[in-house]
Amino acid sequence: MSISNIDWDQILGKLAHFASSNEAKEKLLQLGPLPDAVSAKNSFTQISIIRDLLKVHPRPLLESLDLFPLWMRRLEHQGLLKTNELKDIRLFLIEIIELRDLLQKNEYSEWLKDVVSQLLTAEEPLSAIDQIILPSGEIRSDASETLYKLFKEKNDLSSKIQKNLDQLVKTHEMQPILQDKFVTSRSGRWVLPIKSGMQHDFEGIIHAQSHSKQTVFMEPQSIIPLNNRIQQIQVEIEEEIEQLLRQLSNYLYDLKTPIQKAKETLLDFDQLFSKAQLSLVLNAKSIQFSKNHIELKELAHPLLIINNENVVKNNVSLNSEHRILLLSGPNAGGKTVLLKSIGLAVQMARCGLLVCCSEDSRIPFMDKIYTSIGDQQSVDENLSTFAAHLLSLNQSLSASGPQHLILVDEICGSTDPEEGAALARSFIQRFSDNLCFGVITSHLSPLKIGWNKNSGVINGSLEYDKTSGNPSYNFLLGIPGDSLAIKTAMRVGVEKSIIDSALNYLSPESKLYMDRLKEVETLKEQVSELNIRLRQQLTETKSEAQKYKAQIKQFELEKNNLLEKELNSFKQDLDEKIRSARVDSLFKKHEEFEKIKDSLPKIVKGTNTPKEITIDTKDDFDKYFPPGTKVFINSLQRDGITQSATNNRGEVTVMSESMRLSVPWQQLTFPKGIKAHPTKKSSASLAHQVLTDRTLDLRGFSVEDAISEIEIQLDQAVLNQEDRVKIIHGHGTDTLKKSVRSYLSRSPIIKKWAAGQEHTGGDGITWAYL
Repeated sequence: MSISNIDWDQILGKLAHFASSNEAKEKLLQLGPLPDAVSAKNSFTQISIIRDLLKVHPRPLLESLDLFPLWMRRLEHQGLLKTNELKDIRLFLIEIIELRDLLQKNEYSEWLKDVVSQLLTAEEPLSAIDQIILPSGEIRSDASETLYKLFKEKNDLSSKIQKNLDQLVKTHEMQPILQDKFVTSRSGRWVLPIKSGMQHDFEGIIHAQSHSKQTVFMEPQSIIPLNNRIQQIQVEIEEEIEQLLRQLSNYLYDLKTPIQKAKETLLDFDQLFSKAQLSLVLNAKSIQFSKNHIELKELAHPLLIINNENVVKNNVSLNSEHRILLLSGPNAGGKTVLLKSIGLAVQMARCGLLVCCSEDSRIPFMDKIYTSIGDQQSVDENLSTFAAHLLSLNQSLSASGPQHLILVDEICGSTDPEEGAALARSFIQRFSDNLCFGVITSHLSPLKIGWNKNSGVINGSLEYDKTSGNPSYNFLLGIPGDSLAIKTAMRVGVEKSIIDSALNYLSPESKLYMDRLKEVETLKEQVSELNIRLRQQLTETKSEAQKYKAQIKQFELEKNNLLEKELNSFKQDLDEKIRSARVDSLFKKHEEFEKIKDSLPKIVKGTNTPKEITIDTKDDFDKYFPPGTKVFINSLQRDGITQSATNNRGEVTVMSESMRLSVPWQQLTFPKGIKAHPTKKSSASLAHQVLTDRTLDLRGFSVEDAISEIEIQLDQAVLNQEDRVKIIHGHGTDTLKKSVRSYLSRSPIIKKWAAGQEHTGGDGITWAYL
């Protein structure tokens, strides 16, 4: 009764192949049915959403999952994390960020929004790790101020020692005793290669000897204090590193719960990505669940699609009147493939995987699938092939209701045909009486006839080309298939006398049955011809439709081109009239513009010259003084920038000289020298502002301090009527850059922002345009 008989294990193997982590592979290989149809539909939705993302964006690799248990065990025991473990944690945090970035590209799914909201904010721990180690896993020399000073002192001392030794080896007195003119180190101390036997002529300490014993490596007496200090510094460096690692380990220990939850999320999405990738390969679809109907349209076997074989897709329909499909036909005609295709469609759907059929397909959510496929002989249990087959069929008798599916290949076929057909008919009728669905294949001729309309059984077969002798694999419902034994013998060239003799051995009933099958075959040929003609007509109709669509598209293109040409011509005429009007007197200008206005549609005719505006109500004030507008505060006799609209008390929030004030709107007017209608800046003023761009360097600032500084500087820039501000934030982990640009996007006084070009600082700066 194993579900693996329908190639389910092979499907799971293909599915697991797409997973990044071993744990995800193991879970996918053990994938089982979901509890109900609601869970399966939810799975369909999730896979479809992820599949749409993967069509456009690459999936995160999630390679850190296999490394997770190695460092999580130490973290849970509050152990000291090593640098290689921190490197693995860093990769884990980066993959969290990559996953979140991918999921955020879908702006509509509430499910993905909920996943993102519960995901660990990985930027902060990533930044903490990056302050201690390099991406390669090495400790940063500037991880702390103390560590920086120690490394600097060590490097300075090493340089001093090397310089002293380089000078020493060049002296005339050292030439007789030196084995080679170079400086090296042994046991962490700087030494010189001295000839064996000459060490008594040189003051110093022996630290090592060469394998040939021709050289001893000696530390000169003059640099022993310096070497001693280097050794002491190294101890202090190791102590400082251990302290930093301890602090970082404790910090990550406090995050162990959200880290564990993030790992589970990554593992879930490793499996979801795999399911989505398989659905892309199979072009699988989400289907509907019914109560008492199987309707699989354009059904195909998944493995045939994966293997890039020429797949024939079929439509299979069963309902409350016909629950059992009895498939018959010659060997290698596609019966077993169709049976397995139906079984896999049901199994994939109940496991929440998208199915290899069209979206308008529907099936019941099956609670159980009973299978009897292949040789089930068991030597250990002393069961023959036929006995094992009967035992499997007997177990299937417990199936009851439309939520159970029975799949049987060659029912009762390996015994006496007459007794086998009798047993098979009895089993099939019981399956139908139990109101379950079933797909059963057979070569037994007596089974193909004698089913009345109340039996719940319907015949089916797959087309076979009599001329070529090859199967076409097209499914025909309601028509039994011929096993074609004698026809096959004739086609392969068996002697005519043997075939004639075989025909004489047939019983009258068999001959009558064959005659009826010939009539059926004739009908099948007629139906096939009609199908071919119908497909040809559909192809011609589609071709005509495409032709008309192309003509419509060409017409639209020509229409748009003509309109664009006319519009360009009109614009050129308008520009020419405007240029002519500029060199005329004021009276002539007015007269010419009136003519131009008369030639335009009313909707685009000119309007009157802007007039001075009177502010009588707070609605008028809000209209002409939106947030970010420069105003003059009468009570304080100074300028400011509006930060909000008027509130219920008639007050407006105003930023003036780094102070936020609440001022009644009646005390606010246009700044001196500015009228209540748009004015243009002179080119000289613009040039001056470009040459004096305000520059704000935020490198080293926290996000909070940076935003506060930006607010102050932008207010000053607005007060000074500056057009733009240059903000330097650098790269780092991109946290500061993203926060700055997010703030600029929300600010009411910012018209737009843009990253720096290659010649103006690159992505490490942002231009804010006021």
